[in-house]
Amino acid sequence: MNLQERVDLKKTERDDLYTLEPPFPRTNFLIETSNACNHDCIFCAHRKMARKVGFIKPETVDRVLREAYELGTREVGFYATGEPFLVKELPDYIKLAKDIGYEYVYLTTNGALATPERIRAVIGAGLDSIKFSINAPTTRMYEFIHGHNDFERVLGNLKHLWEYREESGKRYKIFVTGILTRYTEDMKDDWFRVFKPYCDEIVFKKVYNQGGYMPEIETLLKCRSDKETYRRCNLPFDAISVTWEGYLSIENADYENMLVVADLNKTSLKDGWYGESMKKVRQAFIDDKMDGLICDGCVHHCPKASEPIMPELAQSNPETGSDRLVRERLKAFGFLDDKTVYVPMAADIVHPGHINIINIAARYGKVIVGLFTDEAISEYKKPPLMGYDQRKTVIGSIKGVDFVVPQETRDYGPNLLKHKPDYMVHGTDWREGPLAEVRAKAIGLMESWGGEVIEPDYTLGVSSSGLKSRM
Repeated sequence: MNLQERVDLKKTERDDLYTLEPPFPRTNFLIETSNACNHDCIFCAHRKMARKVGFIKPETVDRVLREAYELGTREVGFYATGEPFLVKELPDYIKLAKDIGYEYVYLTTNGALATPERIRAVIGAGLDSIKFSINAPTTRMYEFIHGHNDFERVLGNLKHLWEYREESGKRYKIFVTGILTRYTEDMKDDWFRVFKPYCDEIVFKKVYNQGGYMPEIETLLKCRSDKETYRRCNLPFDAISVTWEGYLSIENADYENMLVVADLNKTSLKDGWYGESMKKVRQAFIDDKMDGLICDGCVHHCPKASEPIMPELAQSNPETGSDRLVRERLKAFGFLDDKTVYVPMAADIVHPGHINIINIAARYGKVIVGLFTDEAISEYKKPPLMGYDQRKTVIGSIKGVDFVVPQETRDYGPNLLKHKPDYMVHGTDWREGPLAEVRAKAIGLMESWGGEVIEPDYTLGVSSSGLKSRM
């Protein structure tokens, strides 16, 4: 199985997995040796992580490796939210895994610290494959994405890795992955031109909401070619993720331990995997009812309020969901020339009035449609004929709409504070009546950060209510 097939398997529909007690994973076992990192990738929640930085205890590594092996696991990777080459014991952990009997041991690195000395140490310990996460193919774009000017250093380390394989006769695999954003999705040819001579395979992944920790990706970084509205995730059924503290999480990118289901310092890996907390998560995924889980925002591409599974082991962080750091990076590199425009609408029946508003909004910048949820609509009129997901599909397909986000209340304040658009566009129909107070609040909020409310004349002669009445 090549790397692309491994990546695809994590999202492939697999009916055999979706039970409360799936087989213990043979693969997909990741150990977070540390959550420390030397880079600041624009799409990564590590930049705003509040969780304590630490390093896993060697005895924890020994114990979970042996427990997983006894349960049938035969592959293990030594990475998660941090950079593995920051861990001095990394070669020891790799050797231990091979000595126990693991058939495939691998790691992912940003490559900046993968010096010849460190490379030789991990290869000598028995590493089977190493993947360089290189998320831009040019010096300037690399610094923009990674936050550090390490492009030439990483390329040099990759070249040495390739040459050392020829020199040593070792049979380890060399991979390169690129996380594509809207700023790099058209640069694939450059990846192949620069990196293909020094690796076995290049695999691309479109940037996504990192387990729910990075909702701003939807509005600021998501590839324009990415039309996905539902992200299948097999992690609760087929992946083991152990944090540096010794916790079992359902997600290897669990930056604040929101998805921890068991403390392996107090229970066995088997009991954690088949425990009640894990079963509840699996049931939520099977039923597609993930209210309260941070996963919900990742799977359904929309930010929602969430709570940790085990609050006593999680770290609260008010920055989770904030787009501040991404916006600062975009601005620093001159990528915030396009303004953002917020357009709230219910869009139960799309008519020329909606198209008119969208066309006007698109003149001012990138259009974010705040689409009222079914519950929000029901607060002030009859439930919609089409559900939220159906309406989102329609609105998201209209020319001029860049993003669709949920508007969960009649009050626009929460979404305006979250996205802080440069403009808000709303028809003049809200100047009087029950929305007048909402309008005043929205104008005040927009003015607080220098934003502006645009009020085109309401399109006369057509309305959703009128069309429903006629039907």
